[in-house]
Amino acid sequence: MKKINDAELKFPRDWEYRIIIAEAARPISEEGIAEVLMGREVAVSAGESSRSGAYGTIVVKFRVQSKAEMEDLAAKLVKVTGVKFLL
Repeated sequence: MKKINDAELKFPRDWEYRIIIAEAARPISEEGIAEVLMGREVAVSAGESSRSGAYGTIVVKFRVQSKAEMEDLAAKLVKVTGVKFLL
């Protein structure tokens, strides 16, 4: 069992990332995110936008088999063009 911030995580488990993107790069960001998550069963939804409209959120939900897999996906997602932050 792995611990993150003193919480025990059991794998496999469902996981969710909120991906903050620059709206100007949305089409490129969406393509890059899709490439990273290709081959997975993923639920994708639009989240909130910033007040100015400069940033938006893409919510992705999927299943991970291990902490290493979760961290690998996070590392790949933050490198996608237009991605500003990952929650």
